[in-house]
Amino acid sequence: MAWNKYYVFVKGAGVKEVEPLLLKDLIPEKEVNLFDTNKPKTLFAGEYNGCLLIVEKDLPFEFFNAALGKRAQALLALFPEAEIGALLQNATVGQYGYTVIKAGKRIRTKHGSEEEVYFEFGTPLEEEQESPDEPLFEEEELEDMREDGLSEKEIREIIRFERDFRVPGKLVKRYLGVIFNELDPTEVKLTRYERGVEEL
Repeated sequence: MAWNKYYVFVKGAGVKEVEPLLLKDLIPEKEVNLFDTNKPKTLFAGEYNGCLLIVEKDLPFEFFNAALGKRAQALLALFPEAEIGALLQNATVGQYGYTVIKAGKRIRTKHGSEEEVYFEFGTPLEEEQESPDEPLFEEEELEDMREDGLSEKEIREIIRFERDFRVPGKLVKRYLGVIFNELDPTEVKLTRYERGVEEL
């Protein structure tokens, strides 16, 4: 099963601080863990490792364009001195995105897919560098691609996508203390919120 991540982190913030902004029309339903936020259909919020974590399928996209969306701007206004990170990793459709904002200033944004990079801003982060201990592809794999008839340009695009797609999982360490693959999702507790049922 593909794990699709739609996360927004605010270092040093809590759920109570963001309630008037994002949770005012929502009702807390129950406590869940990070496993339960895969492919989210509603909003989840909680605190872990001294960070506010919001999971919602549309919110990260507000950080990935040249102009920030209204809710992204509101978060920046609410936490002007904080570090805010927005991460997207959708394995189902091969799409990724990440933004890091520090003290109101956007440091880095990149959003793309297997086919193209939609938007890019800022200098690459340390997490974007390929680890010598964990190369994206072994030389044998690259040779197999060439033997399969892929051009060098096509191979470069595959490498570019694979490198970019892994970045959100690495960036999780900034906020939750470990990279995503080393995280125990059952330890990250969040509240699931639902819209209230309107009275007839």
